[in-house]
Amino acid sequence: MSTPAGPTPNARPSWALDAENLDAAMSEVPLFMKELPTEENDTLAALQSLVYDGTPEEIAENFKNQGNEAYGRGRAGFADAIKFYTQALDVECQDQKLNEACFANRAAVNLELQNYGKVLKDCAKCLGLNDKNVKALYRSAKALFALDRLDEALDCCDHALAVDPENKAVIQERERCQKRIDLIAEKKRKEEEKKRKEKEKKEKIDKMVKERKIKFEVTDETVAKTAQIQLDEETNTLSWPVFFLYPEYKESDYIQAFNETNTFQDHLEVMFEQPAPWDAKQEYTMDNIEIYFENTSGLRPTLVKIGKKLQLGKILSLDKYKIINGVASFIILSKTNPFKEEFLGRYKK
Repeated sequence: MSTPAGPTPNARPSWALDAENLDAAMSEVPLFMKELPTEENDTLAALQSLVYDGTPEEIAENFKNQGNEAYGRGRAGFADAIKFYTQALDVECQDQKLNEACFANRAAVNLELQNYGKVLKDCAKCLGLNDKNVKALYRSAKALFALDRLDEALDCCDHALAVDPENKAVIQERERCQKRIDLIAEKKRKEEEKKRKEKEKKEKIDKMVKERKIKFEVTDETVAKTAQIQLDEETNTLSWPVFFLYPEYKESDYIQAFNETNTFQDHLEVMFEQPAPWDAKQEYTMDNIEIYFENTSGLRPTLVKIGKKLQLGKILSLDKYKIINGVASFIILSKTNPFKEEFLGRYKK
């Protein structure tokens, strides 16, 4: 059998790219690299050494252009863009406009990455070279806005507009800053107004309580703080939290706002319109109940009976009555149940 002349079919040179993974193979070739490699690459190192040929200005310009190209690729190229702008600045060329551009461009990348502290540092260096650089002022304003340093952001916008009054991006940023400042100021004004009204209301309530000579005793600070006295501005009256206690069944009813002008009958008629679930004998009706409060002003506590048609405010102002932990309490007993005499007897011993 004769040997065919020429190269062996399908034979590929050792330097040929892998046809099945062409994209991956090309990404290792310096000319086609989209990102700098993490490992050493001799060919790339040789090519990189060429970028330092020329004057410092030419070298810095080359790095700046590479940074611009990397930035143009979007987020995937941001890290490389920062490296190239940094390399351009490390050359320390004497072209101040070139350095100014690199600081401003690196600030733009860090603004995208939300590295606001680095944005402000680079913008400050840029403005140190040219205090009228509108891009640096604009990017400073955006970083300061993100950091909620709104007055400084507004100041940067004003300086930028002094240089370029028609700059639409700066005008929009200034409007955004002013809107945010106005919003915060309005919110603060409303909060202060609310606090002022709450303070005035509390002072008025305290004055009204003092005028009524109502007495308090606090044994539980937590409970006392949650008890709220409500002021009706239209009628200039107070409403109180009130407990009705039923010791026979160890039950209670809580009224959150019992107006001082209402009588006990006003509330009890509604409460006992239907028998309470615990009142199996149906002995707690309007005609068959009595109301008492505990008098602790003497050496020994006693019970004081009060009429159903009395207003709450009249009772709270009595010398013998004391509100405990901010909540007024009253004891309800059935007239006909033997428990009444037993309970009253405990206060006579």
